[in-house]
Order: sequence, then C-alpha cells, then structure tokens
Amino acid sequence: MSFNQMSSQRQIRFGEVIRSLMSECLIRSDFYENEINLNSITISYVKMSKDLKIANIYFMPLGGGKKDKFLDYLNNNKHIFQKYISSAKLKSKFTPKINFYIDDSFDEAEKIENLLLNEKVLRDLNND
Repeated sequence: MSFNQMSSQRQIRFGEVIRSLMSECLIRSDFYENEINLNSITISYVKMSKDLKIANIYFMPLGGGKKDKFLDYLNNNKHIFQKYISSAKLKSKFTPKINFYIDDSFDEAEKIENLLLNEKVLRDLNND
C-alpha cells in the first residue's frame, strides 16, 4: 500500500465510530424484512474518505449466505442509517454519505488457507 493510500489516524478513528454506530443501528432499529435477519451481520470495516464525507462500510452476513440480498437491502435503506448517524451528534460538520459493500477478505483468507494446506505447498514448505 503506498503512502497516499494509507488512512490517517483521523480517518481510522472516525471509521471506528461509524462502525460502532452501524452495529448499534442494526441491533436497535426495527427492520421489516422477513427473508433476511439483519442481526446476523458483521460490520467488519469502515473506510472513510480523506475529507470524511464518504463512509464505505464493509460487511459480511453470518454464514456468508444471501450476500446479494443483504447488499441490496442495506443500500436501498441507507437513509435509516444516515438518520441514525446524524442523530448521534458526531463532532463533525456533516454526516458522511454511506455505501455498503460485501467484505471479501474472509473468502480470500479461506482461499489462502486452502492453498497452504495443499500437499505440494506443504512439501515445499517442509523442504526448507
């Protein structure tokens, strides 16, 4: 990661505040969707823009199922989350716009683990 792409302490700190607010909102708010259970979502990471006006929220449903349904539902109902953030009285001039994305890091970690458990790779690793 180059120096220009690294997040500042301010971005990281503000992202963690937004992450905790999103988790609270998922627990406290009443969502009326029968097909999906929003209590089973993990908000794994929030990446803030440099000016803190945009929050990209990465999530993963428990068990990894119905990712696309969760993504569509969350993006279609972002106004609920925006309102929750604005009512939190952040020490900021504005409320960030939010976008939801599926967190692929869990799938990537599983692929890497499976590759490392491959017999050929294990043989190479043991032949130091």
